[in-house]
Amino acid sequence: MSNQVAEIAEKIQLLNADDKHALLRMLLQDIDGPDQDADEAWRNEVVRRVKAIRNGEAAIRALQEWQG
Repeated sequence: MSNQVAEIAEKIQLLNADDKHALLRMLLQDIDGPDQDADEAWRNEVVRRVKAIRNGEAAIRALQEWQG
C-alpha cells in the first residue's frame, strides 16, 4: 500500500458511517460505472407494469390474488 493510500485509509476511519457509505458508493461508481443492463431492465419493467395497469391486467391480477 502506498503512503498516499495509507493516509487516506487513516482519514476514512475518522468518518461517520453515513460518510463512509457515501464514499464507498462514489468509489464503486467510479470503478464500475453505471450499470446499463440494470437501468435498461428497470425501464423495461416500468413499461411492462404501466401497460398492465392501462389494459386492466394489474387490477385483475390483484383481485385474483386477493380472492385467493
